[in-house]
Amino acid sequence: MDKVLTEIKLPPYILNVKNHGQKNIDRQLGSLIGKTVCVSYTTVTNDNGDMSLGSRQHFEPQISVQATLEGNEETGKYRVLINDSTYCYFYNDSVWSMGQDVDKRPLIFFK
Repeated sequence: MDKVLTEIKLPPYILNVKNHGQKNIDRQLGSLIGKTVCVSYTTVTNDNGDMSLGSRQHFEPQISVQATLEGNEETGKYRVLINDSTYCYFYNDSVWSMGQDVDKRPLIFFK
């Protein structure tokens, strides 16, 4: 999908590359720079055709880091950094889904 959303999504929302396209993921990621987010790598996906999110209902491998999102929308390079031992670096095109519920921090799922 190449159609770019006209506005940044406000909570609640779910975006994924399959249904909304990379450009919309990139735009939403850029809007989150400087905000607290949770980035997550998980091996389990919930996909009902309309939405895809990581699953946290199973005892399956998952790692998550919650901190302030740093990055550059032009280069597509992002990170969350707590300290020298707890951090995550990722590229914009490794994000496959993201969402946020009302009064919650955004969740960013990457591969």
